[in-house]
Amino acid sequence: MWPFRRSVRRTVEAEVRWQGEAAVVDVRGQTCPGYLLAIDRAVAALPQGTRVELLISYPPCGADVRTWCRERRIRFQGLSPQGNHWRIHIRK
Repeated sequence: MWPFRRSVRRTVEAEVRWQGEAAVVDVRGQTCPGYLLAIDRAVAALPQGTRVELLISYPPCGADVRTWCRERRIRFQGLSPQGNHWRIHIRK
């Protein structure tokens, strides 16, 4: 079992927490390239098959994250606006 499963863990500048069976990686307030580096490190620490929700406030995030997913063979499952940020669903 992952030691940070029930707690909050920070990686680079990402807050990682668990909501049910999904990991939530919060990089709101960051811009490129920092937010992608933070996402990359946070997701790398998660088990294969994990559902992940990314919370991002950087406007070009959709295209950036789609490209990042393709390069790492991570499944991009959708993007939805949430007020002043975006919620992106992926599966590692």
